Amino acid sequence: MTPDRLPALTGLRGLAALWVLVFHAWALSGAAGSALPAPWAALLGAGWLGVDIFFVLSGFLLARGLGAQCTGDVGRPDWPAFALMRVARILPAYYAQLAVFALPATALVLTPAIAWTPASMGEGIAHGLLWLNAWPWVPAHLGPWWSLPVEAGFYAALPLLWWAWGGARRMVGLLLGTACLAVAWRFAMHDVASIEPRIGWAEHVPGRMVQFVAGMALAWWMARCESEGRGGPGADPVPSRSHGADALVVLAFGALVSLPLLGGDRAYVGIVDARAWTWLWPLFTAAPVVVLLASLVRAPSGRVARLLATTPLVALGTVSFGLYLWHYPVQWALRAALGGYVPPSWGLAGFVGASLCLSLAVAALSWWAIERPALAAAQRWRVRRRAKLPPP
Repeated sequence: MTPDRLPALTGLRGLAALWVLVFHAWALSGAAGSALPAPWAALLGAGWLGVDIFFVLSGFLLARGLGAQCTGDVGRPDWPAFALMRVARILPAYYAQLAVFALPATALVLTPAIAWTPASMGEGIAHGLLWLNAWPWVPAHLGPWWSLPVEAGFYAALPLLWWAWGGARRMVGLLLGTACLAVAWRFAMHDVASIEPRIGWAEHVPGRMVQFVAGMALAWWMARCESEGRGGPGADPVPSRSHGADALVVLAFGALVSLPLLGGDRAYVGIVDARAWTWLWPLFTAAPVVVLLASLVRAPSGRVARLLATTPLVALGTVSFGLYLWHYPVQWALRAALGGYVPPSWGLAGFVGASLCLSLAVAALSWWAIERPALAAAQRWRVRRRAKLPPP
């Protein structure tokens, strides 16, 4: 599926990346320790949930695009082309960032905190292959990189999961199976003594696959509704449906923001522990995101969907991957340039504004110089390959 068909989801992806940026700014600026009104503290403190939105959205968009191939002139997903497009989407921008961090000037001009000098050949190979936060333990040099091997794991598993696209029982079975896998996996990880491996292992592919599959199941249900003539993304919804969709989007987002508060005084911050509900965390987050996506897709003329489809937010979504990759090192470098802390005169708003402007500049450069050319080259190869394939 191309972004222009559902621009609201592109805008949503941009807002999710912005939410992660604001969360890291909130933490690095020291504002996390200040007293804020409860709604603002909850919103800022839950910014890391932007990644949960990414995962469900990724499962939805990829499955929907592949499902369209199954009903189009190809007749079946072109898995080699899919793999190439996924490689082109992630690796060039990531490798470019690795190369920048490996330059000696990075430590001298910016800050040693973001410079990358592998301690061993194994660490360098692990980063090159995205074998991060797995076993044997190699921590991701940069915090946001933890999500890249999880995303890549879904890409690798999707051809094996595609059998579920054939029917409702299969899709429900896959959804239940990955839900049970997530709970069992996180239960097995909850008593790992070292906090860093516990977080990294618990949040890896087995513990997160259910979120991608939830998005995949939503795409299957949407495709089935379209095939049965019950409306779809291209439909012009009636006002009552639009109003109801707007309400569902607001309620779903509010539920997502409130989830970390389930623990009361021990709010959930991403560390699975002996509390049973932390084992269910990926299931809890997938549910409101699915409702949010379904509401936006089913009612594209709703107020929230039209807001997300505005040009600034679609542009933000277009460069969202670069924004996600670069905002954290930019914030570290900015704070180092300010003397190792954020001055009170700047405050959270000043730090967010400055880091956003700098991050957007680097993300735009990454998009135009690296990501866009790589995707265009992969697309040209896919077109040539499709022309050579025999008819279905």
